[in-house]
Amino acid sequence: MNYRELLAEARAIHFAMHHGSISYEEAQVRVKPVLEIINRKVIKLAKKYGVKPRLIKYQDLGKTF
Repeated sequence: MNYRELLAEARAIHFAMHHGSISYEEAQVRVKPVLEIINRKVIKLAKKYGVKPRLIKYQDLGKTF
């Protein structure tokens, strides 16, 4: 599973919402399972290195990391 592709998919959905292709509620529903997968990996890596995880939220998709 490529996490960069999953993040790109989530950003594409967010981008489509900004351009009016889909509604805000529909975009959140479509992005939720993708973000759950990514955030599980974030938590796993944070535990491995002993740091606090920085979870990705829907609002963060429009920002650069």
